[in-house]
Amino acid sequence: MATSERAASFRWRESLRKSVPASMADLVEALKRLWAEAAALAEHAYLAIQQHSFGPYWTFRAKINEHAALVAVIRGRCQQLHELRSRQADILARAVDREEQEILILTVKACLKFCFALSANPWLPIGARETFIHEIDSLTQARATLEKGKPEDLPKGLLDDLDTARMILEEIIGKSPSLVSFDRQPKRDSAPPSDGEPAAAESEPASAEAVAAPAESETLSPA
Repeated sequence: MATSERAASFRWRESLRKSVPASMADLVEALKRLWAEAAALAEHAYLAIQQHSFGPYWTFRAKINEHAALVAVIRGRCQQLHELRSRQADILARAVDREEQEILILTVKACLKFCFALSANPWLPIGARETFIHEIDSLTQARATLEKGKPEDLPKGLLDDLDTARMILEEIIGKSPSLVSFDRQPKRDSAPPSDGEPAAAESEPASAEAVAAPAESETLSPA
């Protein structure tokens, strides 16, 4: 009996623990942790790309997407705080904007390194085009977000690096082999000849017989 009561008490405490939402400070700290993990993954992806391995790159992109999802969650809560006229709303919003800016700076620098690694390879593997073509859109969105902030808050030359990365990416995508499509296109049937036009195969034998047959004047001429 005592054992079952302790088990029930434990489950009750666990249910209370799970129902308590994370504090805003904890969420901001989670953003910083995700940034550190993304930085380590970016370095791993850079080394892997030099060996024509793109798996670590996708892991890095997944971490960036995880960071963006958490930013969206925190901003949703910030909106609720603004509606309650909480003093922490503005402080939290500035902290989230700063963390988003930091992850975008990391993304731009990592993308530039990826581009240099790719451009150093004279022969790119099949699938490189499909792997990195979406990076152009990511750089465009990053630039639009970074330009909203203060220029003095950005590292010197960051936007120039972003443009350089985009230029190299466009060149890489242009020369990268695409994935082979195995879809077969249906063959077009040749149009049948019209009723007024005889087929070429039938007209040729007739003309040959006309040439081979002797003229009537030749057979009836006297010897």
